[in-house]
Amino acid sequence: MVTIYFYVDSSKLETIQKFGLKLSDNYSNVIPINGLEKRVFVGLLNPKDDLTKYNSNAYTCLKVFLYPEQCYVINEVALIIKQKEYNIIPIAEYVFGTFENPRVLFNTSILPEQISILNKDIDEPVLFDNSKDLFYYNKIQNMLDTYNLQDIYYALCEYLDYKDTKITEQETNERKDSIY
Repeated sequence: MVTIYFYVDSSKLETIQKFGLKLSDNYSNVIPINGLEKRVFVGLLNPKDDLTKYNSNAYTCLKVFLYPEQCYVINEVALIIKQKEYNIIPIAEYVFGTFENPRVLFNTSILPEQISILNKDIDEPVLFDNSKDLFYYNKIQNMLDTYNLQDIYYALCEYLDYKDTKITEQETNERKDSIY
């Protein structure tokens, strides 16, 4: 089983806990999966991937427990621009940090026994703070593995200079101050 985070309107929480969520009545989007148009719910890999709802009292974060075969990962930008073809990855094959804003598609109704309410204070640990930070951390690590540090530093200085920003660097080991 995989845990997917899904926000619901707090005013509907009691009904959802009692009856679950029927896909045909409450779906989030329609996406082509394996050549067929399917109604799907759109969930999150991490509850902090939507900080607006995470910090709002108007929404409650549900932990939904699903079989991996029911879940696919997609980059959020694909949902926004409504592409004709989607890069959809089965959740079992998804590598965390691959997408900047991953969203989990699942095309099944949510039964009450599959739902648990996220306790922000004390709950099972989440491996990373949010998906966007993990994405950028991975990209920076890939650059550090590919290029030498001096090249990365000078490229950053050039970029900041381009942005009309000045960096002052205090050289150590009795060297003079450098301004880039």
